[in-house]
Parts: sequence; structure tokens; C-alpha cells
Amino acid sequence: MPPPFRPSLALRLALLFLVVILALLGAEGWLAWRDARERTLAAAQEHLLGLAAALVRAAEHRWADRPDEVRADIDFQAASPGHHATLLTDGQGRILAAHRQDWEGLSLPDVLPDLALPLPPPRLDTLRWQIQGDAVRLAIPWSPPEDLGTAPGASPGWLILSYDFHSLLAQRLAEHYRAFAWQAALPVGMILLLGLYIHYRGARPLETLTRALRAVASPGGYRPPELDGAIPEVRALGEAIAQTMAALARQQERLRQLDVAIDASPAQLVITDTQPAILYVNRAFTEVTGYRPDEVLGKNPRILQSGRTPRETYLDLWTHLKNGRRWSGEFINRRKDGSEYAEFATIAPVLDEAGKITHYIAVKFDITEQRRITERLSHLLTHDPLTGLANRPLLLERIDLRLAQGKSAGQNFALVLFDLDGFSDINQRYGTRAGDELIKEIGRALEHTLTASDTIARIEADEFAVLTDAQPSAAEAGNFGWKLARTISHLIEQEVRARFAEGHPIERLSVAAGIVAFPNDFANAEEILAAAALALQQARISRQPGAVRVYESLSADLLARRSAIEQGLREALAGQGEHVLELHYQGQFDRQHRLRGAEALLRFTHATLGRISPLECIAVAERSELIFLLGSWILGTALTDAMAWRRATGWDGTLSVNISPFGLRDPHFAERVLELLQASGHPAERLLFEVTESSTFEHLEETKRIMRRLAVAGIRWSLDDFGTSFCGLHYLDHLPVAEIKIDPSFVQRAPSEARARHLINAMVEAATAFSCRVVAEGVENEAQERALAAWPELLLQGWHLARPEPAAAFVLRLGARTQG
Repeated sequence: MPPPFRPSLALRLALLFLVVILALLGAEGWLAWRDARERTLAAAQEHLLGLAAALVRAAEHRWADRPDEVRADIDFQAASPGHHATLLTDGQGRILAAHRQDWEGLSLPDVLPDLALPLPPPRLDTLRWQIQGDAVRLAIPWSPPEDLGTAPGASPGWLILSYDFHSLLAQRLAEHYRAFAWQAALPVGMILLLGLYIHYRGARPLETLTRALRAVASPGGYRPPELDGAIPEVRALGEAIAQTMAALARQQERLRQLDVAIDASPAQLVITDTQPAILYVNRAFTEVTGYRPDEVLGKNPRILQSGRTPRETYLDLWTHLKNGRRWSGEFINRRKDGSEYAEFATIAPVLDEAGKITHYIAVKFDITEQRRITERLSHLLTHDPLTGLANRPLLLERIDLRLAQGKSAGQNFALVLFDLDGFSDINQRYGTRAGDELIKEIGRALEHTLTASDTIARIEADEFAVLTDAQPSAAEAGNFGWKLARTISHLIEQEVRARFAEGHPIERLSVAAGIVAFPNDFANAEEILAAAALALQQARISRQPGAVRVYESLSADLLARRSAIEQGLREALAGQGEHVLELHYQGQFDRQHRLRGAEALLRFTHATLGRISPLECIAVAERSELIFLLGSWILGTALTDAMAWRRATGWDGTLSVNISPFGLRDPHFAERVLELLQASGHPAERLLFEVTESSTFEHLEETKRIMRRLAVAGIRWSLDDFGTSFCGLHYLDHLPVAEIKIDPSFVQRAPSEARARHLINAMVEAATAFSCRVVAEGVENEAQERALAAWPELLLQGWHLARPEPAAAFVLRLGARTQG
């Protein structure tokens, strides 16, 4: 169907002006016609008055003796242009003479019925005018002479003249119209010329602009037309449109790029109105949910709800959005196929200029796989990868929980620690695969034997622990542990041995167990585990198959040993007695076995008790104020030794010093460190303080404050035993950590376990992302070093490369490497 005809702007303007001019001309013509008619009527009336006066005089003077002359005058008048009728009547209206002879003798109403005149005329000076169209009638009284045969004093009659002034009016109007036509020609011509001007310099350029604008949607886009002949205003309009279209084209290109980026983004983008109803979704939304855009547009986002997201999450969401604030959180939603998925969403309100919410924009990420990996990683960090049982950190955590529960509720618990006698023979004779199968079989047997409320953990290669549920009393907790240890011993000797003997006959396999009941007399999980280990050690010493020993809380021997160690430490720090307190140093090497750093390790030899392990020594010091003195001695000695090496060999490696969590609680710790550092002259940036993840987690805010203060001074921080706690990545993000040390348990499993290598890779990538140096601890053999070759950036530390050695021996090592 063709489009309806629409006149151009120039034609419409010309028609408008023409209508206005014609209206004006019409009004002027009507006024001219009325003026001409009035003037013509006045002239006709004047003419009739003159004729009437002449005829009245002739009739009054000559009708008596010369009526024919009067009739002749009447006939003469009848022959003049415009004359209609001339009548002369007596006082009774009888026609005495007329322009038509057949009217004589007739009465006035017979010939002119529409003319109503009083008979006789009331007065001689009365004039009667009648105007009908272009005809005018005049009735004027006249007085007949007395010799007409009437009695003296007879009534006067009427002289009636009728005149048509149409021809005279037409003549005058013709003259006026000729002049008027010349006058109208000028404005009409000007209007036509103006219309042409507007058409060629205004309308046509505007039409050209219109066609160009209509072509915007075409592939070529907007192309500015030529407007050289247009008026300046239209040219300015064209330039403005060209600039606007260029800006729109740039904006459209940016929007196109943004649309492509949004559609290609892995993040889901959802835009809704305030209902809310979905207005837009990108391709990632379809890929994640399975819903096409046409299936969700106009619908409420609740179609994705699975019912598993807590109601509080939605309340918090809408509280933020209604207040115009952005919200972030997680949902558990359902796809189109019914499967559930987890997503992290950030939803923000869109406000107009008045601050009113108009839309909501949600950016969402599918975190289902990340959650699975995180849960798996968390499980690996807290569970033994071989058996799936709890590992040492998780066991310590649950012991702490049981300890707090026991102290607050008066409940008692037992910890059973046992290992396998003869397990190393199985590994040597049948290989590690057979040993792994035995360990898994023991783990499965324990899980079938105990309840879900008990905690089963694998501490080391052949060492297991069982944490019991609440018991009525400490005695019953001990009895339960004793029975459990005997049950485990029987299980190993009978069932597990019998099942395993089919493929790998076992010649010697027995169990030794240590039991401790708590919470009485214990401060933390480490003490409880140490007590169980001490009882286990006593069971091993007995060398009886299936030996079980119960730890006697705060026995006299233990108190005496702790007291002797504490006293020996005091004397050693004071330079008294024959006790030996010294530092050994273990090197840290790169892949080319170049020495890059050294870790200071405490060594204490009691005069009577002999060598005391660093863990026991530190544990005794932490139970008193000795930990502060001991920490200052360790740091001061290490700084002094390191500066001596630097002066002697020019070595510029790093010095690592372990910091006790109790030492960090010293309110003057930072001041002591800075004083010792200044006194030694050791460069702060080459000093690293090692703290464990678990110790950092306790009193986190205070630890964070101290770490940041010393980091400002240049001292760097290292996270020891990295990977054994839950919050390692959290520490990297929130603490000034410059180095992480991978726990030896991962390094030792790296040659044989892919899972361990995956975890090491994850830790290296995380450290790299935070620009941290990575040290692999516990490298004990060539196989472990080869397994770590996949990460050339690692520094290696362990007995395979160098054992801890006194400062004098370590400086010789440095001198030899310098000479080499």
C-alpha cells in the first residue's frame, strides 16, 4: 500500500500564506463591495430625490392643463438606465399616470402589492424609502391642483419612483476589482516566490536530511548530505546532526563492544525492573541455568530458587537493595534440568537522577566447582589423604573443643594413641603399596568399630589416635580408653592380620597404646597429645606385645622433669651451670644447591637430663616468663652470628628465626626486636620471623598489628607449616607475609602421591600470586628433591641438603662456598 500523500513543508507554508492572503483579500473585497454599494445607493437615492422633486413640480404645475407633458416626463424617465417604475396617484391610491399606460386607472395595491403606503399621505413632507436588493423605491407626496375636478382641499397623492442601481454598482465594482487585482497580484507573487525560496533552500535540504537520517539503520549508517544551497540555519542543523550522529556512532560502537564483552563474559548478567521482572540476561546465564532468554524474560528471578537458600539471605538482600545499597552473597539455585548449583552474586540498585530505584543489576558467578574444590581442599587439609581419617591439626582442634567442653560442662574424655610394631618390616619386605593397604584396612576397621561421635585420626605413618565421646567421669574415660586400646590390639592381631595375610603374610605385627584422660590438669591440646605420646612411649619401652599404658596426670616424674628443664634453662640463660644452650643453623638452597638462607634452630643439652627436644624446651619455657628471655636470647644470638658471617664471608642470605606465639603476646615484643636489630647492625630486610599458621590464628588482631609494625621497619614474615591449617589463603591476603614454608608432610608424600603434588602446586601458585617466596621443608632424600623439580622457584631445606649445624660449622660451609 503506497504511503499517503503528504505535502512538503514549502507547499504547506505557501498554502498557509496563500490562505491568509486570500482571506485578507476576501475581507478587503467584501468591505469594498459594501462601501461601493452604500455609495451607489446614496447616489441612487440622491438621483431619485432629484427626479422626484422635478416630477412633483411638473405634476403640481402642469397636471391640470397639460397632463400629457407630465406623462411624457414620466415616459422619459422610464427610458433612463436603471429605471423600473414611475407612478403618480391621487389621495385614494388611484393611478393617474405611470410608465405603463395600462396601469392608469388601477389602484396602487393592484400593481405594487408589496408597497404599503398610507392613503392619503399624512403629510406633504413625508418621504418613504423601500430598498429591496439592488432596487430602491421612493414615495413622495404631491398635492393635486384644485381644478382637477376635486373639491377644494382634496387629499394629496403619491409619486412613486423605483430604481435598480445594480448596473451602476457592477460598473463601480468592476473598476474596483481591476485595481484590486493589480494590488493582489503583488502579495500572491511574493508568496509564490517565498514558497520557492523555502522549498529550495529549506524544505529540500530538510528532506535530504530526513532521508539521510532514515538511512541510519542501513549498513552504511549515517552519511552527512550536501547542504551547500540550504539556508544557514539548515546547514547549522545538518552540522549539529552530523556531530550528534558521529557521537552516537561512537557510543553505539562502545555499546556494541560492551554487549559483546558482556555476552562473552563468564559472569552471568541479569537486569530486572523493580517488580522484579527479568529484562535482560546474557549468554552465560543461559549456559549456567539452561534457560533461554525468551523463557525467563518478564518472569521473576524466583524461578531459579531451590528452596535451600536461607530465608535470612533474602531478607538481608532486600534490606540492602531497598536502602539503595549494593549486596553480595551466595545462593543455592536450581537449573532448568532440576540440578542444583551454587552461585556468588553481587546485586546493585540503579537510581535515576531523583534517587529513585529504577532497575536492579545482578552479576553472578557459578561457584559450584570452586565450592567442590574448596571443600575437597579443606578435607585434604584436615584429613589424611590415604585413609580419609582426621589428621593431626583436625585432631588437635577437636581435642581443644573437647577440653573446653569438659571444663565448662564437667565432662571427661579420653585420647588413645597407638602405633603398629613391625610396620616398617612390611614396607621394607612388601613395599609401600602393601603398607598403604594395611593402613587403609586398619582405618576401615576402626570406623566400623567406633561410633560417629568418636574421632579417629592418623597422626603419622603407622600412628593412630582415637578421641572418645563424653564419659561420666575421668575413671570411666580411662577405662573406656583401656578397653578401646585392647580392642584395637585384638583387631590388629586377629582380624586385620587374617584379612591381610592372604596376599601379604604378616610375621610380626602388634600394637602399643598410650591413654590419657582429660580435661583435668591440661591447658591445651598439645599438652594432651604430648601426654598420650609419653604414655605410648612408655608402652613401647616395655616391649610387650599389645602393651597399654595410661598417663598419670601431673606425676611426680613429669613435674620433676619440667622443673629440672626450667631450672636448667634459667641457669643457661644466666651463663651458669654446665648446661649447653646454643643455636644450630640449617641451610636453605635453590635448585643449583646455592645457599640462599639459614634457619636458626634451638638446641638445649641439660647437664643431667641430656639433650632436650626443642618442642619440650619451648613448652616448658612457655609455661613461665622464660619464653620472653629465651626469645630475646635466640634472636640476639642469631643476629650476632649472622653479622659475623657477613663480615667474614660477605654472605648476603636471609636469616630465619622462629617466634613463639607466647612471645608475640609480650607487649614490648616489637620494641625488643627493634633494639636487638639496631644493636647488631643486621639489615632488617634480610631477617625473617617464622610463625605457624595455628599460632597466627590465635589473637589474630594483635598478631596482625605487631606484624605490620615490624614489616614497616623492613622485617619480613614467614608462615611455617603452611597447608596444615584452614586459613592459609586468608593469611596471605590479610597479613604482611613474604614467605611460606610448605609442611614436610606434603614434601615427603610428593614422590608417591599425586594429591600431595597437586596441593604443593596450589600452594606455590597462591604464594606466587601474593609475591611470596616458597621454601619446601623436610627434603630428606633424592626422590623428594626430584619430585620438587617441577617448581624451580622453590628453596629446599632438609637433611638431604644439609643438617642443622653449629655456627662455627655453618660459617665454614659459607667460606667454602665463597671460595668455590
